[in-house]
Amino acid sequence: MGNPGDRNDLVGRQVQIQHHGRTIRTGYVEAVTKAANALWIAAYGIERRALYEKTQGHTVLPVTEPEGADSGHQA
Repeated sequence: MGNPGDRNDLVGRQVQIQHHGRTIRTGYVEAVTKAANALWIAAYGIERRALYEKTQGHTVLPVTEPEGADSGHQA
């Protein structure tokens, strides 16, 4: 989770949440805190809406979707 501007650009995009280099969740960013130190991943299926904080060691990697692909997700 780099600078605040980068993280605000993630709203509505699919990302991987990592902790200590291991992917622990993939989902769509629902919201980013004003200070950009945490973000919410939207609920999907059996996965609940969840908050991930930079101070807890979480990192975020945007998922690149193939060009022209429809994710089927509506933000």
